[in-house]
Amino acid sequence: MSQALKILVLDNTREAAFFGSKSLLDWVIKMAPQGSEVMVRRSPDADIPHDLNLDLLFISGSITSCLTRDESWIEPYDAFVTAHIQKRTPMLGICYGHQTIARCLFRMHDMEPQLGRAKDAELGWQTIQTLSTETLFEGLGESFVTYQSHYEEVSALPPGTVRIAETDRCAIQAFQLEGAPIFGIQFHPEHTIEYAEEALANKLKKGERRDWILNPGKGKQLYNENVGKKIFGNFFKIAQSHLGR
Repeated sequence: MSQALKILVLDNTREAAFFGSKSLLDWVIKMAPQGSEVMVRRSPDADIPHDLNLDLLFISGSITSCLTRDESWIEPYDAFVTAHIQKRTPMLGICYGHQTIARCLFRMHDMEPQLGRAKDAELGWQTIQTLSTETLFEGLGESFVTYQSHYEEVSALPPGTVRIAETDRCAIQAFQLEGAPIFGIQFHPEHTIEYAEEALANKLKKGERRDWILNPGKGKQLYNENVGKKIFGNFFKIAQSHLGR
């Protein structure tokens, strides 16, 4: 039987309406072993518990640019993530969280982070091609559709990682740190149809480039709850195996 875990969700959202990363938190609570303790702390508010003993770490997306370095919360946030990479704490970073893990890995090897603006943004329902159907994507086959929302990306693999997913617009959709339960994914398996469709509609109203909007209004046909169920479920299994639970 799975044992209870101590789980931290680092919430990087900047808009008050999204504080708490509800979509991500809902999946974590839904898939965590019974009795687990799930905490949410806000990185932009410098609310990171540096002395906390953790079993698992989830890192949310953000409208913050992954290239930004001058905001006071980012240095301690990166230091916290780096410390848990060094500890091999099971970790799943989504979008900005994915970019954060990459940034920290590059700097851990005294390298300038290879992050940048995407040539073509991915905003909407996109097909992910899996390069490994084991571990995180087990049970999802060679491809699946999920929600995307990013203007920036990881442009080269961080040291010690292996690429595990791609799209036709973004080569590094997901990576894993070799030999560790540490994953970054650029896409958003946590978001609901309602959230995604509303976000796409708002982008169109604001005059977003139409060639960057992918399959608007097609959420009901393309959304598959099994994508989130498999990814979060697989991550918990991998983490528990690593922890010997």
